[in-house]
Amino acid sequence: MKSILKLPILIWCLVTVIVYGSVWVSPEFFRYSGLVSLGIPILLVLNFVFFVAMLLLKSKRAIVPAILLLIGLPFIKSTISFSSAQESPASFQIMSYNLMRMNKGKQKEMLQWIASNPSDIKIFQEFLGTRDVIKAVSENGKYNSFVGGYGNSYAIFSKYPMVNKGVFYEEKTTNNIIFADLKIGKDTLRVYNVHLESMNINVEQEVIDKKEFERKFETARRKFLRGSVQRTAQIKDLLAHAKECSHPILILGDFNDIPYSYNYFQISRKYNNAFEKAGRGFGFTYNGKLPFLRIDNQFYNSPLKALNFTTLNTVDYSDHFPVVGIYSISH
Repeated sequence: MKSILKLPILIWCLVTVIVYGSVWVSPEFFRYSGLVSLGIPILLVLNFVFFVAMLLLKSKRAIVPAILLLIGLPFIKSTISFSSAQESPASFQIMSYNLMRMNKGKQKEMLQWIASNPSDIKIFQEFLGTRDVIKAVSENGKYNSFVGGYGNSYAIFSKYPMVNKGVFYEEKTTNNIIFADLKIGKDTLRVYNVHLESMNINVEQEVIDKKEFERKFETARRKFLRGSVQRTAQIKDLLAHAKECSHPILILGDFNDIPYSYNYFQISRKYNNAFEKAGRGFGFTYNGKLPFLRIDNQFYNSPLKALNFTTLNTVDYSDHFPVVGIYSISH
């Protein structure tokens, strides 16, 4: 009996390690690495179930799922956080929010909410960059503003002076990165507002609807693979640009990638994730037909410190929830 179980256990261990290892493989090298990494949360759950079951059976084989869970600890940390809020007299608050071009309805209410939000810095993707909207959000000059990218889709509003700003991709692309340097007291903070390549997958038709999924599977697969590769290239550009900056850095926005991907881990290897350091719960940020996704993030480096991170999941004007981080700058 023992020998019969050895092969399935060995295969299970091998599959788990291969799937875990997919986050180290660039989609530019192996296009399917992003698809493989989708299995990580499933394996985490199954290994936890196996571990508990074997403990109840008082089996020595409980050591196997226990080791696999330990190896998967970085993925567990990116899935759920149990941090507690901290306080600092010298802190600032920053909000990031994909506004869906304000086209989900209740545009007036949405504009009133984002204009009244007290954050010191407000970052928007899919922004409706009309003159009236910019004026309303800036509160007639209370906030300095930088609006750019194709269709004025990206915005940075700041109570602090802007001493530098720029756009990554000047061509007409709906996915882009803009940045601004903000003067906070004696410090200068670099803020990147990112909206990485979208999947352009109709979740309701191409994923949830069984008949449509079967009919459009190949189309959805191509979109997924293409999006993963393009995001990898965009992250390369972002990290190379940020490497030349000597200021503290915040990278915020809609990353269009779950926390089990090569693209996510490329950034998290160099920058701290505010949810992992100062969030609570699962922090899901997507307000759509797949409501268990965390694709909006705030990354930062030293000397910044995340004191608190919150997903405002009661604010449902868009297909994303706004996320708010509170930070201090240590010296």
